[in-house]
Amino acid sequence: MKVRIAGLHASDKKPVVGDEVVIRGYVQRYDDKRKMWIPIRTRVWVDVDGINYGVVYSNPDGSFEFRYSSKVKGKKRVEFKAENCKREIEIEFVGEEEKRRVNRIGTIVVAILILLLILLYLIMVLV
Repeated sequence: MKVRIAGLHASDKKPVVGDEVVIRGYVQRYDDKRKMWIPIRTRVWVDVDGINYGVVYSNPDGSFEFRYSSKVKGKKRVEFKAENCKREIEIEFVGEEEKRRVNRIGTIVVAILILLLILLYLIMVLV
């Protein structure tokens, strides 16, 4: 039986040290007769940097979530295992000043993109 963990995503890929990050995903098995992936309810083992953090259970719709917080800066590799498959996601805990800098850069990039779109629109209208 083929099983997969899919849709793995985190509420924040660069949370501030001490903040809680929520990692969500879902578990599915492949139905050979119907030729489609079907959500399953199963146990999902969780490891953080190779240390076992226990088990979470997927809901009837296959979805699951894991909440994690770190007291130290740095990257954490969070691995999820269900039956014969595994997936991982990397989360980097940063300091508050670093988070502010990342947010500021993101804001500047979005503002520049909006200005470029406006300029392109004006060029198309005037030409």
